[in-house]
Amino acid sequence: MKNVRLMAILFLPFLTPSGALGEGGEERFGEVLQVLAQCQEAYYRLEDYRGTLVHEVGEASGATREERIEVMFRKPGFLSLGWQSGPYKGTKLLVRPGWNQGNLLLQLGEWFDYVTVSMAATEVGEPFVPALRDLSEWLTALVALAQRPVTDRSLRMLTVYAVAPNLPEGKILLSVPAFLIPFRDNTVATFEFVIERGTGLPSELILRGVRREVRQRLTYTDLQVNVGLPAQIFTWQHDNAELLPVPIGTTIDLRGFAQHWQHRYGEIADYTGTWGTEEWHAGVVQRAQATFKFRKSLDLYLQWESVGSGIQEALFRQGWNENRVRVRTSFWGVPLIGDVAPEGKLVQWGTRPVVAEFGIHRLVERLQEQLLRGWLRGELQTRFLGVQDHDGRPCYVLAFHFPVGARRDDFSGQIVTTWDVAERLLVKYEILMPDGQLHERQEFRGIQVNVALPDRDFDAANPAYGFLLFRSAPWLDRFLTGRD
Repeated sequence: MKNVRLMAILFLPFLTPSGALGEGGEERFGEVLQVLAQCQEAYYRLEDYRGTLVHEVGEASGATREERIEVMFRKPGFLSLGWQSGPYKGTKLLVRPGWNQGNLLLQLGEWFDYVTVSMAATEVGEPFVPALRDLSEWLTALVALAQRPVTDRSLRMLTVYAVAPNLPEGKILLSVPAFLIPFRDNTVATFEFVIERGTGLPSELILRGVRREVRQRLTYTDLQVNVGLPAQIFTWQHDNAELLPVPIGTTIDLRGFAQHWQHRYGEIADYTGTWGTEEWHAGVVQRAQATFKFRKSLDLYLQWESVGSGIQEALFRQGWNENRVRVRTSFWGVPLIGDVAPEGKLVQWGTRPVVAEFGIHRLVERLQEQLLRGWLRGELQTRFLGVQDHDGRPCYVLAFHFPVGARRDDFSGQIVTTWDVAERLLVKYEILMPDGQLHERQEFRGIQVNVALPDRDFDAANPAYGFLLFRSAPWLDRFLTGRD
């Protein structure tokens, strides 16, 4: 038994156990049962509460992201969440028992407030999972443990700590293996509940990984319990107005979408990154990837990764070079530099001209055209696919389905768009045919906005580029070729 205690000390040197097994283990196990009993009593006493939830998330880079959420809860199932800060600022979530066919209502915040989602609570993933936001869900999980028979050996895996770093006076810490808690997250090994002594009311939840690192921390501040919240508070606009019928599914305000994008694009002067393309044509797929520099209104430099016989560099600057594209390619290893029309086949990807079709703004324009046509026909169907990671950043994913139209030129299929939450930019655009086959994909990675690109970045005489035959003597190159 001494060896067991030594192992516990090695793995948890910063905690003083009050319920770990060892000498006096039965007494300490009794303390675990006592804490669970207090949590069960707290659950039955709880009628409503309100407070601010501080949610800290550990990023892969080692940084911590924080968001503040206003939470209101009232039995038997009223729940309102409002994001006050963080990347999802302005987002609202509402649940009412016996309303909206049992679905919750979610309105995205800030620049995405034109999207409203009505969906089953079981389909909502991070970061909008009520289970990780709602104090009543914490108590529900602890009550489930309290109701297990005393002979259940899994209960002996719980540990109560009276002393831990930053543990406030009057609080204890209950450590629970993740597999005993119904909050499904494969990255979490242990849930730690910070519980008020005597009342059994948890005020903090810490999610730790397999290496004891803190993956998430959720802390309630200004928590007010059993204050008599009326059901009328839980309205969509929080103005005590009568709730109107809510359509099931996802709705998008096209006017709000257009206005938001115009405002956002007006804030952008230039951006850089990597542009990837994929297009299926006649059963053949064409893929390409290029680093780029783009400056409004239309200055563009591209360098493709491929060094084969295709185009390797392209430069276009509005009003320069008779509005032609300066390109660099090679033939049998011999470099070739020349000027071509922007719509020329040499500067096309798939069936589209690079210059005319390049850019996030052009993708959004194409999307707006398709959405307007579908909306006018009354056939536009929208789905919110949640928050997904793209290029290491949280993004909203919206899918637009277009049924088979009456005319041949009507687009039918699905367009899936991925939007960077923080930058409010379209970073991936995919077209799927009616059979689900991918037809086209464009995506942007490593985007950096408003980096103040100088004229030198769009100068064919820049020695960092490959448009000069004599890089050390641009004047000689101009003399021999007659090109600027």
